[in-house]
Amino acid sequence: MSVIPKIKEYKCYMCSLFFRIKKKLRKTICFLFCLFFFTNVFCKQRTLYVDNFNNIIGSPGKEDKLLLFAKRNNFKTLILYQLNKVDKRWSLSDPKKNIVLAEFMSKAKNEFSIQNIGASGESASFFTNAINPYNNSRSNPQEKFDIYNLEYEYWSKKASGEDGYYCVNYLEENAIPCNRIGSFNYFIENLKELKNVSNKSKHPINIEVYLGYYTEKEIIEINKYCDRLIIQAHGRTPVLSFTAAKKSLNYVSKINSKIKISILFSTQISHLGNWLKFDTLETGETMFFEEMNNKNIKLKKQLNLDGFSYHAYTDLERSINYYSYNKK
Repeated sequence: MSVIPKIKEYKCYMCSLFFRIKKKLRKTICFLFCLFFFTNVFCKQRTLYVDNFNNIIGSPGKEDKLLLFAKRNNFKTLILYQLNKVDKRWSLSDPKKNIVLAEFMSKAKNEFSIQNIGASGESASFFTNAINPYNNSRSNPQEKFDIYNLEYEYWSKKASGEDGYYCVNYLEENAIPCNRIGSFNYFIENLKELKNVSNKSKHPINIEVYLGYYTEKEIIEINKYCDRLIIQAHGRTPVLSFTAAKKSLNYVSKINSKIKISILFSTQISHLGNWLKFDTLETGETMFFEEMNNKNIKLKKQLNLDGFSYHAYTDLERSINYYSYNKK
């Protein structure tokens, strides 16, 4: 029996094997490239909401714990809550008293690679009465806020309706109807005021808003007065998080806006917190974008995506510590 057919058969087998390996290698390289692209482009823009800040500020140990956590997990931006409580302890408009906050911010930026620090508030008056006077009292840019983050949930029927929190505290005293339309109009006026403050500031200040649910008409107005949208994407997995945010993201894509968009993950145990006990931030972010491509590959190209925001520090630290302990 001639060996020629066997040699040809062997060559064919080797060719087939080579192409199969080449195909798998191409897929692997593609996956690694995508992973590298996502983690090095989008994930560098991680933002961390810091809850319980009033109990952290002034304690070197708690401050360093927070900042080390942020650095290890590649957070470049912090958004601080409870600054109204901090203001009661150390008047933010008094440069002799607000040194405690100034030293924290300087340490965060100079020693822990934090690039931007934002203040969160629910009305423009809070910024004009406390946060802006604080910024104006400090001469060192490293001690100043870089972001004014407006968190006013006008879409909440409970908060904006009769006897609701916004109705009682903001709308009634300004003779504004206690409903979604009245609450949205109040929100926009506050946003305009903040943008005006930003335009007058010598120190660069970006205006951001947290958004849960909005209409296409509402986002057209909001888009005029802020620099970045932080859009809610609450789900128990990264895939479900995209499903929750899909409608909102489509509204932004329809208005052809170049405004920056950060995807907001809730780290509560009832949302993504439980999932993060068993996997990494990088994996979750990659899965979110993969699901976006699967459902609408054009969406990522139409949006000016600016990474991910995590709400909030306490729950996220608990989940990541659990994951790290299990990996030992």
